[in-house]
Amino acid sequence: MAESVNQQLQEELKSDIVTHGEELQLDEHCIFCKIIQGKAPATILFKNSEVTVFYDIHPASKEHLLIVPNCHHGNPKSVKKEDLPIVEYMHKVGRRILETKGATMENTRSGFHWPPFNTVQHLHLHMIYPEDEMRFVARLQYKLKSAWFITVSLPSDTDP
Repeated sequence: MAESVNQQLQEELKSDIVTHGEELQLDEHCIFCKIIQGKAPATILFKNSEVTVFYDIHPASKEHLLIVPNCHHGNPKSVKKEDLPIVEYMHKVGRRILETKGATMENTRSGFHWPPFNTVQHLHLHMIYPEDEMRFVARLQYKLKSAWFITVSLPSDTDP
């Protein structure tokens, strides 16, 4: 991502919604925590104090982002009502990154794999674009209205 775009996004997406300004709580055995710390390889597209965005290692389409909170947070089943602002923020960040790549939300699939169908026990949001170019197997793996993939639909989807 161009440096000026990244700087603009850094400013636009400033927050302490995840960390509340406190020290990061990480799990030394979690691959996503290692990526956040720079101890495991990944193509980082965006990182601030709250979230890290990188490419999925098994992309379902041209752009397949993973948005993870920088504090270790369990799988989607562990999300409580008070955690919803974190999910909204993760979605906002992913949406803005995809928009800088020319994506539209109308052709983007976003959601979480529901346990036991998730492979990493660290909350991570999948954002996949373009949805209409997803491979057959990916369409099954990230199937809408399935027991294993919970889609994200937030009021912010239509916000400017």
